[in-house]
Amino acid sequence: MIASPQIKFGVHTFIWKKEFLGEEEYVFAEAKAWGFDGVEIASHFFDQIDPGRLKDFACQSGLELTFCTSLPPGLSLTTEDEAGWRDSIAYLQRAIAFCQQCGITQLSGPFPHPVGQLSGEPLQKKETIRMQDAFKLVAETLVKTDIRLAIEPLNRFQGYALNTVSQGLELLDAVNCSQLGLLLDLFHMNIEEKDVLQAFHQAGSSCFHIHACAKDRGTPGSDSFPWDDWFQVLQEINYRGWVTIESFNFEDKELASGARLWRPLAPSSADIARDGVKFLRQTYQNQ
Repeated sequence: MIASPQIKFGVHTFIWKKEFLGEEEYVFAEAKAWGFDGVEIASHFFDQIDPGRLKDFACQSGLELTFCTSLPPGLSLTTEDEAGWRDSIAYLQRAIAFCQQCGITQLSGPFPHPVGQLSGEPLQKKETIRMQDAFKLVAETLVKTDIRLAIEPLNRFQGYALNTVSQGLELLDAVNCSQLGLLLDLFHMNIEEKDVLQAFHQAGSSCFHIHACAKDRGTPGSDSFPWDDWFQVLQEINYRGWVTIESFNFEDKELASGARLWRPLAPSSADIARDGVKFLRQTYQNQ
């Protein structure tokens, strides 16, 4: 049994809505009541969020903050368009600055290109070089902070530049920045990895952040995933970061459509979060 838990459990704001805009104090009250250690803010509009107000929400609730974003449509780190490429790098640099203002040290997301952007063919060599060069410039900003940035491989239906842990590690090797790592999402991994547990072993210390849900995006523990074995692997790789439940409020039609959710996965998204964290914490502490 885990004597003093090292992993912390967070909840992603997709449980409530597509975009966190900075006024949703209720998110923190509910996350605290459900038993989470922190809230993962998800927004493309972070420039409009008051960092002081956000820090107040966290302080008053006793919860920690992490931040998740992605490139908006029109941006890409793989594009040959110089202006668009520079704008994409600047977007990530602004996200880093926002995290600094909020006292957030974990920034995560699927950064190579917007979610759902597909080129219709495998990643080309010239695109690989553009992506590597972009992250090298982002790393120059990152190393001036205490922030760790975790890049998320997506499944083949939502992204083409980065799908697997192996591809992610190749990118990290090329960029060579100790503050750059991977966000590993169990939903995407259950599609792309032949052996999810082995993929975590392969990632090792490069696993900076984790998104958890059942195989169908539903409640952790409601599926056939080997959760006990998975937590054992996290111990073996000495993982000490966040396990954040990421699922979606299927009553938010725009959010549900974007996630391709055509049916409820639980009585409510609140049930996914509340029952999920109870299961994850109990399973972890029983190791």
